[in-house]
Amino acid sequence: MKPCSLDVVFSIAMRPVAIGALVLVLARGTASAQDVPDEAVKPADATESGEAGGPDDSDDAASLESQFANYLHFALVGRFDVADRVYGEPLISRPELNPLTDEAATALVALSEKHEDSIETLLLIINNSTIGDNAKKMLALIRKAHKRKRMNPSRIKSNIRLLTGSPMQRAVGLERLIESGEYAVPWMLGTVADPGQEQLRPFVLQALPQLGRSAVNPLLAALGVEDEPTLHCVIDALGKIGYQQALPYLQRLATDDKVGASVRESAAAAIAGIEADDPAAKEKPATELFHDLAEHYYYYANADSLRPDPREDSANVWNVRKDALAGEDPVEPVAVPRDIYNLVMCMRCSQESLRLNPDQPGVVALWLAANFRREARLGLDVQSEETVEARALDPSRPEIFPRSIYFARSAGPTCCQIALSRAIKDRDREVALGAIAALNVTAGPRALVDPQDPGGTSLARALFFPDLLVRLKAALALGRAMPKTAFQGSGEVVPVLASALAPTDKNFYLVVDPDESSRQQLEAGLQRTGAVVVAADRLTPALRRAHQELTHLDGVFLADDMERPTPIEAIRELARDDRFALAPIVILLKGDTLILDRVNAVDDRVGGELLDLAADGSVVVDSGLVDRLLEKKDRVAGKFGHRALSPEMRLSLALEAAQTLQAIAASDSQVLDVTVAEKTLIDALTTHESEELRVAAAAALSWLDSESAQQAIAVVALGVDETESLRMPAFASLAGAARRFGSHLDERMTDRLIKQAFDEPNLALRTAASQALGALNLPERRAADIIVGQAKE
Repeated sequence: MKPCSLDVVFSIAMRPVAIGALVLVLARGTASAQDVPDEAVKPADATESGEAGGPDDSDDAASLESQFANYLHFALVGRFDVADRVYGEPLISRPELNPLTDEAATALVALSEKHEDSIETLLLIINNSTIGDNAKKMLALIRKAHKRKRMNPSRIKSNIRLLTGSPMQRAVGLERLIESGEYAVPWMLGTVADPGQEQLRPFVLQALPQLGRSAVNPLLAALGVEDEPTLHCVIDALGKIGYQQALPYLQRLATDDKVGASVRESAAAAIAGIEADDPAAKEKPATELFHDLAEHYYYYANADSLRPDPREDSANVWNVRKDALAGEDPVEPVAVPRDIYNLVMCMRCSQESLRLNPDQPGVVALWLAANFRREARLGLDVQSEETVEARALDPSRPEIFPRSIYFARSAGPTCCQIALSRAIKDRDREVALGAIAALNVTAGPRALVDPQDPGGTSLARALFFPDLLVRLKAALALGRAMPKTAFQGSGEVVPVLASALAPTDKNFYLVVDPDESSRQQLEAGLQRTGAVVVAADRLTPALRRAHQELTHLDGVFLADDMERPTPIEAIRELARDDRFALAPIVILLKGDTLILDRVNAVDDRVGGELLDLAADGSVVVDSGLVDRLLEKKDRVAGKFGHRALSPEMRLSLALEAAQTLQAIAASDSQVLDVTVAEKTLIDALTTHESEELRVAAAAALSWLDSESAQQAIAVVALGVDETESLRMPAFASLAGAARRFGSHLDERMTDRLIKQAFDEPNLALRTAASQALGALNLPERRAADIIVGQAKE
């Protein structure tokens, strides 16, 4: 196929019908050009030969621009293999992009600016196709090129000088400075402070406020400069720009007796010029304003004024340069990953509030929660103490910076309870796990169940959190603490611990589809992967069964034609469910893909998969569909941080749960009743694939004064098909149970035990059996028979 010309590609690629076709192809998850309208598939000068042979070197096909255009085109029409192999790989491997040269950076900027929808298309490919890795690399190169152009010092200084030129030159210089945004601010402030460039000062003072929102953060950092004329310039610019995040910084200056009167007056005047959503906010003390701003950063999803520059894959946190000389830029940026920018800023604002008033447990808790979130988004386990190179992951941190768990433990139970309360309200898994891990080692039994602050919450509330791991961690902490008096939720501790003893290799899915044929096929297909599936024609009976049978859900699959409730109503209902609210959801699209727009406005943990329909309108279900559904489920889960527990993690938790149940039973707790876990422990002992867990279950059962528990231990201990490494501790558990509660074995089981104590050829097992037999304290006549039988010559 002869590669398309650039103009042809983008005249097609950026039409709404073509963008819609891309969404259709990505929703379906296939790579066939038959999935899109003819007008989107057939560029004016395209043939089939290029699919195998790649770009034709006889024309300009090998140029950076044409490769990029053809890459987007073939991705747009669903030919992901051609897009990636023929154009994507050669494109990102070009020598001028590795490393990126200034000339190539200029070309990439021009290309993305000429065809502005290319960024949107790349984002669609990244988030929804099988070729997202190379698209991500391409987008990173474009963002890097934009950043290089915008922060080029020579270009910025040249544009500052243009401000003194003709009206046309001033307009061009200002436009380019606005484009450079935050990167222009240090050089403009350096110009203001430089006595040698005094002629530029009035022009810079006039231009600086016109940079708008992008200038706010470096200007806020510059409020820490010591040069008073520069400080007045910064204050004036912040007042004219008018964004509310300047209020706490300006209020701090306006009420600080340590600064000069003129600075305080300038700050007050700037505050008066800012139009606040709530005029009363201007009267708040700085410490409260910093707390408010920290909260906004923590929940910044809907606050456009707090977002970092969307053109970059990193975001800048600004610091004042204490060592800057006159004329030098007084502030400098520190680039951090975009995903943690708002959290870093939340932590900074919280720190400023605490400097002004340290007695604020709620602000400490906010800082802790933001730090937990920050670590989680960096891919770290918030429960871990493992040392990491903090600055390598987050350049805004010092070289030696403790893990989040260190700060949470140091803060104490009160602040951790407030952080936990926030996590439960937000249904934030990572913050909850971090708070529970800290409470586990710092709070006593009373502190775990009684909030120490009105803003805090009992750890027992986490027993109802819609995430299995959080529930288990809370139950483990409460079980180990063994509170002496009953508390709200105490009846949930043992059942939650027992839920951890389920098999480790099963995934749990929910399927709701009113069409019986497709529902049964989907159920069977998912079951063939080894999963446990609850399927029904409506959500209500499906959820009822799931609550009865399942501890959690790894995924939910909802047909788009379901009724009573509809898909959107079902998603809202699932979001309110105490157990399954964080499960990823995939909509089974049998026709209209527009439902995804409505769904995504309701919940961000939802994706869609377009189903193939036969001629009669029935759904075509094959192994490929099941694979696509599970892949889509994993992709949706990854977007909002949901992580299914690995078999290894489940086994580890099961062992902890069994050991905790044993400790509770041994303590003879009057609050936590282990007998409700007896059946689950017996099932684990007799059927679980892990021998280590079976041993732990036997040990826990040995503390129950129960015939069924003792019989179950004896069955395993006497099982000739079981391993010696399992039978030996089982005999020990049987002996322990008999010592504590006497014999609960029936006569048949007792006879089997006597026989093994007499005849077992393995002397170690025979000895273990005899110890268990002795613990049963049999009548003297039976003991004499054993001695005589063993003493035969």
